Amino acid sequence: MIEAMRTLALDYLSEELTGEEIPADTEDWYQKLRKNSPGKMFPYLVEDSGKIETVYVLEKYADDMVRLVVQDLVDDPDSAKVGCTTDKLPFMRLPNSQGARVGPVIKRTYDKNKGGGPSEKILLTTMKYFEEVAQANKPWSPYFEDILRLLNCTKIQLPDGKIVNWRESGYANLLACAVDKIGPQSGTVFLTVRDSKGQLPGENALYVEYLLTEKLAGERYATQKAPAEEKKICCLCNVRDVTVFPNALRGAGINLSNMDRAGAFPGVNTLQAWKKYALCSSCADLLYTYKFHVLKKGGPKKDRQPFGARIAGENALIIPSFLPGLPTEARLDVLYETTDYIKNMASDVEQDEDSLLDILKDNESILNFIILWADVGQEIGNVTGMITNVLPSRLRELSELNAQAKSWTHLLFPKVPLQQGQTNFKPDLSLKALLPLFHRPGGKKAEDANKSKQLFHVKRLIAACVYHQNRLLEDRFWEEIMTTARWYWLEALEKKDGYKELLYEGIGRKGPYLTATGWVKYLNWWLYYFKQVGVMDMEKVHFEPEMDVLKPYFGPESGINTPQKAFSFLLGVLYGKLLQVQGARGVNVGANALSWLKRLTLQGKDLPELYNKIREKLLAYETEKSPEVKMLISEIGRLGVKLGDNIKLSEIQTNYYLLLGQSMTVDILPSKEQN
Repeated sequence: MIEAMRTLALDYLSEELTGEEIPADTEDWYQKLRKNSPGKMFPYLVEDSGKIETVYVLEKYADDMVRLVVQDLVDDPDSAKVGCTTDKLPFMRLPNSQGARVGPVIKRTYDKNKGGGPSEKILLTTMKYFEEVAQANKPWSPYFEDILRLLNCTKIQLPDGKIVNWRESGYANLLACAVDKIGPQSGTVFLTVRDSKGQLPGENALYVEYLLTEKLAGERYATQKAPAEEKKICCLCNVRDVTVFPNALRGAGINLSNMDRAGAFPGVNTLQAWKKYALCSSCADLLYTYKFHVLKKGGPKKDRQPFGARIAGENALIIPSFLPGLPTEARLDVLYETTDYIKNMASDVEQDEDSLLDILKDNESILNFIILWADVGQEIGNVTGMITNVLPSRLRELSELNAQAKSWTHLLFPKVPLQQGQTNFKPDLSLKALLPLFHRPGGKKAEDANKSKQLFHVKRLIAACVYHQNRLLEDRFWEEIMTTARWYWLEALEKKDGYKELLYEGIGRKGPYLTATGWVKYLNWWLYYFKQVGVMDMEKVHFEPEMDVLKPYFGPESGINTPQKAFSFLLGVLYGKLLQVQGARGVNVGANALSWLKRLTLQGKDLPELYNKIREKLLAYETEKSPEVKMLISEIGRLGVKLGDNIKLSEIQTNYYLLLGQSMTVDILPSKEQN
């Protein structure tokens, strides 16, 4: 996985920095770039300048005087717009916002109440730090000596020509004077220093070496407890006799294992962490580029995550691994396709971000995909799961089945389409339907249930089984499904006329919505889908009722393959009729018939008693005069005689088929008053 991230970053850099002439050997090109032109790497290794458009430059003007000049900040060196390019101003943010700045590239902010920033305290600390570096006898110490000579000038000429003696004016230092005299600004600007050679920080080789060696590698990729190790082997690129950094992954913004926490390395003390996790700075910089540039958000609103999708309803990264030996141009198609996809997303409608797999599945350069469930913010962290070796051929196979599934029809399948927003049951490669399929209704009361780690684990297992065509662990699946079913049942008990959602699919003035009935029908649809994709076993035989009018409700789509399941299903239809009748008569259904299923804990042996209670009520209501009801009772009766009182059916099977039958009541036993 880490190697795949590295490859994506290397391809990204080669395309960014070489234009149309992609080098044949990108690895060799990259190492030469680091050695000969490290300044070109800065925009990819330091913080993005973001929306900053202006830079104020302090430069030598006369004896004991510098001047402050203003320039526009431009991204493209070839732009017709005259100004300072971003690569000349490498800015590195520190974890401690109140600490000294690492060099003479400073973000100047403005607040109408506080004035310009950074504060004088921070700028005093910064000057002290510059002095320490200048006296440290390091290769870059002469550069800081030069910068200090400029910053120790007494006078400064402002852009309007006015000359200020910062000492006489009461400023702590020249930087503090410049920060203040820049004046009110609508946004953040850069403040920097041009050295005595006329070079900006990013143009000076000593400053470049300082950032690469001392800051980017030394402070970003190592810690006091796990320092760099010299003359070791990088565990990613396998280069020997290099300095490796134990905190390289975390420093690059990829926090896969809480590596800075004591005890995170099983059996290895923190000082020995490099043996398992350490990378060379070359690899670490590529991973930083992957996190902060390859994954940089795009789209019309700059809010779309490249290589991101909601897999099984949860945020995930899709990481492609490539076939070995391919030319860079072949791999670059993946970056082009993803970038174009993000750029072309509609800004005024909910774009189907989760169709990225549909786009990449046909790319012939991809060996397989890795799916990583994680949060992507300042770092890739909070990793909760991973699926490896997802084959494009399997995705293409699933895509064909998904296309065929659009034409599936059966009386047990939903009539009301729900394919929008969070309630989207449409089959796709991202398996987004797993979100509404397992979602527990109930609002805030159900928040903890919906955030359950066990629930997420089951959805991840389902996704892995679908992608790998492995058999599903059905015990875990049904445990979570029945938990969801009981939340729907609880909602029906608590809501006024809640029984209606157990009988009807939802169609309102604002469009379709999900009810318990709709959920059960979609569950039945997805059970059939799981059998088609090979993660559940398809029944070899199918029960067929005697009544012709009932036969269309059975078949392979129903999963009903035994008389016991058929009995529960048909009894569910009759039970639904009782709910309908009681509701029409003004009976408190929640306190009456709804309580008979004991919150969906019945077993097969309980069905004869339930049948007798339903018959007793329907007789009292004279509902059995209906020919359709008589027909159904006759079919149930024949099954009951064959099965006897000891019906062998598990709790899950009993309640699922009761619910499925109940969801079909208004179809099998339509009421004259139903709407």
